Amino acid sequence: MLGLFMLPFLSLMAQEEGESELSPLFFPEQKAELPKETNETSGLFFHKGRLWTHNDSHGKPMLYALDTTTFEIVQRVTLVNAKNKDWEDVCSDGESVFVGDFGNNKGKRKNLRIYTFPLSAIPEEGDTALMVDSITFRFGDQKSFKHKKHKHDFDCEAIFATDSNLYLFSKGWATKTTRMYRLPKTPGQQVAEVVNSFDSQGLITGADYDRERHILVIVGYENPIKDGLFSPFMYLIFGFEEDGVKLSHRRFEMPQWIGTQTEGICFFDDGRCFVSAESTSVRASRVFVVDFRKWIDEELKNSVR
Repeated sequence: MLGLFMLPFLSLMAQEEGESELSPLFFPEQKAELPKETNETSGLFFHKGRLWTHNDSHGKPMLYALDTTTFEIVQRVTLVNAKNKDWEDVCSDGESVFVGDFGNNKGKRKNLRIYTFPLSAIPEEGDTALMVDSITFRFGDQKSFKHKKHKHDFDCEAIFATDSNLYLFSKGWATKTTRMYRLPKTPGQQVAEVVNSFDSQGLITGADYDRERHILVIVGYENPIKDGLFSPFMYLIFGFEEDGVKLSHRRFEMPQWIGTQTEGICFFDDGRCFVSAESTSVRASRVFVVDFRKWIDEELKNSVR
């Protein structure tokens, strides 16, 4: 197992020692409410100028393309030999798409799966149906399957891809920490092995990776079980390397988003991200834009000094 990296809690106006003086206080821009057909949006990726999403548990086995001006659905891709037991995230490595059917609220699932197909199979226009391959897997460190809902650390809602591997972040209901797992992209039965962990101080629900600049972005929320309110946060993780080199990082708090169940996140240019939130009893599903460019630019400048 590689060395652990720890991400300290940053309050709204706090600054990391030795890091940029830029404050993590900023105000993401709400772009639109989402169509009812995607009211349980759970994951995001960006492809050819369109934002792609899917619904979570028991939704149709379908990916939806959203126009980034109107945020209306303009294309649908059905995975014909797939089921949506609990789709939680989606990602791409620039060549393939990976859809994570690994939601595991009770910690008892033994049929965790990632569906995959070539990105080139998506037509330029029009709805389509695709046959897909699948990666079935188990968590290498899970020994017991006698868990109770929200009382364990083997749920998962976040996936990202590098050129070589897939990585998952666990949703740590019991400890409010997260483990990072690595597994091959190869279809068939695989084992997800722990390669890192950190004190996320909340539940991780989505991730994306800028492969060119080795920057990870993670979204989640603090545990809503006690008061029913979601308190979202995000992390930027700089200098990600697959051999476990120490990482630089920053946490962002969004108090203006209290009550928002943030679910998916993806880069769409050189430092801005789309973030989706599914519908709750107090808010409709919606999409935001978060602009990390000044933090990324400052970090990159510091790294070459």
